[in-house]
Amino acid sequence: SDRLNTRNMLKRRHYNIGTNLDCLLCELHIEETVEHLFFHCTFSKECWCLLNISWATQGDRFTLVENLKTQQPR
Repeated sequence: SDRLNTRNMLKRRHYNIGTNLDCLLCELHIEETVEHLFFHCTFSKECWCLLNISWATQGDRFTLVENLKTQQPR
């Protein structure tokens, strides 16, 4: 719902953030999007691992969350 101010979203809204859209958490040359931050970022993956949560590798963010809900009902 564009509530998280990712670098990708800020660019679309014409904020002056420069030309570098790389993820600040993992410092890889990957555009910082909601999907990347929550599901693909190496930093986020380490955080999820500490919580014993692993995400599927395919699907949109809504499908991934629904799948996790069925696997871990708590």
